[in-house]
Amino acid sequence: MKWNSFKAKALLAAASLYSTVVMASPDLGEAEQQATNWHAIIMFIIFVGFTLFITKWAA
Repeated sequence: MKWNSFKAKALLAAASLYSTVVMASPDLGEAEQQATNWHAIIMFIIFVGFTLFITKWAA
């Protein structure tokens, strides 16, 4: 595939447009701290441990 200047310019324009869209974010104002969800953390640790146990058992 040959690259011509139109393709290069189109790629550059798309990349610069994409980067500005990705960097944009809404102003959320003052963020408040939420309480730590210990139940979710413990369930996640149990899930990871169980998954590692199954993987070791199956290997």
